[in-house]
Amino acid sequence: MRNAIGVDIGGGSIRASLFAESGKELDSTLSPTPEHLDNQSFLKILKETIRPLTKDAMGIGVGSPGPLDNERGIMISSANMQGLKNLPIKEELKQEFSLPVWYENDANCAALGEAYFGFYKDTKSQLIITLGTGVGGGFVDRGILYSGYLGNGIEIGHTTSVIGGALCGCGVHGCVESYFSTRGFLGRYAEKTNKDLDNAETFFQLVKEKDPIATEILSFGTLALAHAIRNAVHLLNPEVVVFVGGITKSYDLFGKNLESEIRSTIFPVLNDMLKIGVGGSLSGALGAASLVFSKEKL
Repeated sequence: MRNAIGVDIGGGSIRASLFAESGKELDSTLSPTPEHLDNQSFLKILKETIRPLTKDAMGIGVGSPGPLDNERGIMISSANMQGLKNLPIKEELKQEFSLPVWYENDANCAALGEAYFGFYKDTKSQLIITLGTGVGGGFVDRGILYSGYLGNGIEIGHTTSVIGGALCGCGVHGCVESYFSTRGFLGRYAEKTNKDLDNAETFFQLVKEKDPIATEILSFGTLALAHAIRNAVHLLNPEVVVFVGGITKSYDLFGKNLESEIRSTIFPVLNDMLKIGVGGSLSGALGAASLVFSKEKL
């Protein structure tokens, strides 16, 4: 039996799924998370969500937003679940279910899942960029995830794209996430128009309608993201850069310009080898389950 449980912890819900090693989902459970949480009530919901799947599993992989400590398996804090602090996820699940448990940043999980099961799984190294509410990153080399010290590496969304630029949710000015993400697009649009947009779909609809302000914001954001990726390509030298996440649904509105800017600024020798493209629509739970399959192969 080589089935693994993947758990995707988000601000509004916890999804746990049982996967075969082929990536096929065998079973799934979903639990909403209340707005007001403490550690014990959250752990109770987490365990109840996972419990129905444990009989046929060889291990549990868990992904959540950071900051976290992947060695001790602790969620240090969460911007979207503010009642949680120093949550001992790994130890609690190991004791409850007597199964090995791995815990990583959700962007790292997405990267590993894409590397194992995505469109570019046959390449040797993948830099995966998650485009959604924020900007996440992950790097997988020959099937092994680079997670950084205690699991907080490849935070490409919090690399600086504009010196002294817009204030990011992390508290620093000028992060690329402030310019190319749902949060960034809506924030920049509100600054320029005093109008609050509901979501990224509304923003991209304005781009389609040739709204000059939305178009300008997307153009500058694309430039900022391209140079953040340029920097990462020069540091990591991946075989492929893969874009995943909700914003990729609108890739036709920015993808050509993004790829052109990246390719026109990286070293020619890297450009000759580099592939760039959109990944599959893999679930966060599958990415978390990939932690189990990966560790079993090391």
